[in-house]
Amino acid sequence: MIHKMHSLFEHIPADIISAYENEYDLAVGPKPELKVITLDFRKEGSEYKLKDSIMSDYDSARNITDYFYRDAPSNTVSPFLSLYISEESLGKIKEEDYSVDSKVYKKFIRILNRNVELNAELEGLRDFFAEQPEAIFAELDKYLYQTKKAPYIFTISIDGAHIGRSPLFKAIRENTADEYYKDFYTLKDKKITGKNMVCSMCMTTQKELWGYVSIYNFYTSKTDFAPIAGGLNKDLAHRNYPVCPDCAAKLKKLRPVVDKYFKFKFCGFDYLLIPQVIEQNQDSKLMDKVIDIMVAQYDSDPGALLNLDARLGEFSLGKRKKMIDGYSKEVFDYLAETNNAASYTMLFYAVNNAEFKILLTIEDVFPSQFRELYDAKQKAEAHEVFQNLPGKEKGELYDLEFRFDTLKEFLPINDRIEGDFSKAFLETTRSIFTQKQLSFSFLLQRIMAKIRRRFSNELNYELTTRKAFLILKFMSYLGILNTTANNANKEVAMTGKFADFFQEHKDFIDSSAKQYVFMTGVLTQLLINIQLSDKGSAPFRKRLNSMKLNQNLVYRIFTEAKEKLEQYGKNYYRELEADIAELMVKGGIEKLSNDEISFLFTLGMTLYKKFKEPKAMDQENEQGGNHV
Repeated sequence: MIHKMHSLFEHIPADIISAYENEYDLAVGPKPELKVITLDFRKEGSEYKLKDSIMSDYDSARNITDYFYRDAPSNTVSPFLSLYISEESLGKIKEEDYSVDSKVYKKFIRILNRNVELNAELEGLRDFFAEQPEAIFAELDKYLYQTKKAPYIFTISIDGAHIGRSPLFKAIRENTADEYYKDFYTLKDKKITGKNMVCSMCMTTQKELWGYVSIYNFYTSKTDFAPIAGGLNKDLAHRNYPVCPDCAAKLKKLRPVVDKYFKFKFCGFDYLLIPQVIEQNQDSKLMDKVIDIMVAQYDSDPGALLNLDARLGEFSLGKRKKMIDGYSKEVFDYLAETNNAASYTMLFYAVNNAEFKILLTIEDVFPSQFRELYDAKQKAEAHEVFQNLPGKEKGELYDLEFRFDTLKEFLPINDRIEGDFSKAFLETTRSIFTQKQLSFSFLLQRIMAKIRRRFSNELNYELTTRKAFLILKFMSYLGILNTTANNANKEVAMTGKFADFFQEHKDFIDSSAKQYVFMTGVLTQLLINIQLSDKGSAPFRKRLNSMKLNQNLVYRIFTEAKEKLEQYGKNYYRELEADIAELMVKGGIEKLSNDEISFLFTLGMTLYKKFKEPKAMDQENEQGGNHV
């Protein structure tokens, strides 16, 4: 992964590198939700007086020149008096007031103590914070009380000059710059380097090599035992992963650029999308084009077409096609239009304090695979059963679309009721992007768990069923779901609406057993509608065993449904019943799992309107049918 990032450096425009290059490891990129509270001090001799304060929107450009805020895990301290604050972090919880013993205020003092060691002129400022905390709290309370949960950055200025410009902080800035690369070659403050070795990045022999270069903490030789080449000796870690100072500098400079332009959200997960040219002799114009796309998408709205320059004129998407959810930025649709000379790595990760945990890596995803995703998405969504569905407002219609947030409904992340299926969701995501086979039985198990819960709680299970069917159709078109193996009795003669439907969806309903289970679901919903019309209730729902069905229950439901329709004198569906009986005789249901039986039955109940007989009474109240 680090090698792929290193290869990016030569393709990133110099002005972008320089715009985010800083030798203090400051935070880059926008933080639109943040406000900055600046306390302005005046220096009078050796004393400091709090003159004023101001709150402003966070400006990423000003951070590099003025605020000097940098991301620091909660167990570390920044060298600069610029950090996150809140009422809670300053000790104001419920009825309690701000406290000098709060975690953040203690950080104020720790930072100032270190600053004083480098510049004694700041001693008066440190004393002010130590001796007059009430004045600090009173000034901060002007802003913090307004929105208790809003994030703020606290910083200071002295005589109108922020930390990045004030001469009083020059020594602190210089010391921080001197330590910029220190972590790459020191172990417990001891400098450790290799000599006259081949750099693992540029593959050339260098006089000096560092062994702890890890801009994302992928490599943890300081905290874990070093791998084999170092003989389990951390002092010899440079044998495993030698990096020369020049390459280390490139990686360090590249980190803020990657964080800004190559970092995305995926259904609540953070991930990096790193491109790589496959052929070393490939014309660099391809990678330049890819970089242009990823840089251009950053400033665009999530669903907007990119305002690319003339050389990207071949991109002619009719509209932005969303794949992840309705609001996240993504570039898959644009990258799909490039050729296979470049591939992509998706690295999903989680950050907890100083720990950078890799959750999943999807390597070697090619543009052709992106195209296949969109082709499968388009084919699945084109089916009539996913179009012109009634919306929440009267007369409103909408089309179902496949997106990964729909899949996430069936593989939830840290759900209080359903549990945590984050690993399964990410593994399924990997299979989708790489077009690898998935477990049909596992997906059906999760689908039916969701449907059964909604059915039992009398919630809208029909929309959930339709979404599940869309997901399965998408995966079928993508070729990663084997739904047709070991199914018997596929040659079934049938005419009419059912025959057309089964032909359209032969990848799922391709046997007599599957067909009659589906048709029994249709018949059942038609009966339930009659009960709702006549009685205002649907007692037959209780005979469906909370949608935990098997072959015996399907037979029993079919028999009882026929009897009820005859009993009510409203059996308009004798032809349907005859077709179901004929299919039942052919057998094959024993080859279906209970989850597959349950899903097909539920799907029939959901889509019953497609097969409703015109002879059905007009006054039939369909309040128990579909709501999607």
